[in-house]
Amino acid sequence: MRYILKLAGWYPSRVDVYNGDFVQRQAQCISLYRKVVVLFLTKDPSLRPGKVEVQRSERGDLTEYIVYYSQARFFDKALSLWRYLSLAKKMVDRIKKEHGRPDLAHVNIVWKAGLIAYYLKKSLNLEYVITEHWSGYYKQDPFGLRTKSWFERKIYQKIFEATSLFIPVSSDLGRQVSLLFHGIRSEVVYNTVNTDFFNYRPSHPAPSVKRLIHVSTFGYPKNIEGLLRVIARLTPVRTDFELVMVGPCPEALKRGLQEKGLLNKRVFLTGEIPYREVALQMQQSHIMVLFSRFENLPCVLLEGFCCGVPAIGTNIGGIPEIINEKNGIMVEPGNEEELLKALHTMLDNYSGYDRKLIAEEAAARFSYQVIGKKFADIYDRLPIK
Repeated sequence: MRYILKLAGWYPSRVDVYNGDFVQRQAQCISLYRKVVVLFLTKDPSLRPGKVEVQRSERGDLTEYIVYYSQARFFDKALSLWRYLSLAKKMVDRIKKEHGRPDLAHVNIVWKAGLIAYYLKKSLNLEYVITEHWSGYYKQDPFGLRTKSWFERKIYQKIFEATSLFIPVSSDLGRQVSLLFHGIRSEVVYNTVNTDFFNYRPSHPAPSVKRLIHVSTFGYPKNIEGLLRVIARLTPVRTDFELVMVGPCPEALKRGLQEKGLLNKRVFLTGEIPYREVALQMQQSHIMVLFSRFENLPCVLLEGFCCGVPAIGTNIGGIPEIINEKNGIMVEPGNEEELLKALHTMLDNYSGYDRKLIAEEAAARFSYQVIGKKFADIYDRLPIK
């Protein structure tokens, strides 16, 4: 094989260092087995009109092209798609000149990267596969695909119909997409975890105060309000826990915690922290809590399991595929009584969880080596033209 051209709809950049970091990790794990070239284009509001900058980086068998382009002075929304596609075409020509023709295109996040793959299939007869991470295929998402225009939904349909294989990151996401677009061939490959960072560290016997941890972007799907209502109910009856929340906490939420007397007494906020520090926080925690309204397959659960941390999660999306009686408890989304009961149960029975076993089983499913090999095997089975 020559190389895989990875077309990313989300990817870390100077505009947003966390956007699609799981896509970058997937590219890294694939590059253990195949040469990978990534193309990602994003607007940069700091650039003057008409300016384009290309950032090229190379590490081992992974080459990344991050393209920054300015916002238009006028009619930016109307011109946005055209500017994206014209820049993408120029970059594909450059990549072909520097690396030759790719064997296959691999799309991560259909909008807008799938349009590039569709164009390459029609113009170069280049086959492509799709990995999707977006929760917008679920009807519970108030900003999901069902709310988009007829034109945009039609584009999604065309892109899915032309793919050689759909590779959802959970079986449930595969089912959701099949409800929207019939007859799409699919094969599940889970998100991957960098086990160099997220791994088991032997700990002392459980302390008198156990640390709960929640890691997220604090957005609507995560139901932070419901989680904190339950924590407020738990606080008067138990003193053997604290909650550490990792992520960009809104100011209104901080004020609410302060008014309830929870901030820096029962609930502690780290703000956004680097990826390695998230791993350290998880390794120092005892129980992970995620009370999402809807989800696909949250990477933080996989990362927590690789650290050996048992979890409470909601019975939605791909979560039932990864939580079992050995590594956690599931509750119904929005059911605060169930969450309260699960917290009591896990705090009371924490010593019954085998953290080393949880970590070993998770690494055997989600490590770079395991997931990268699965993608390499899929590529080998696909027709290369």
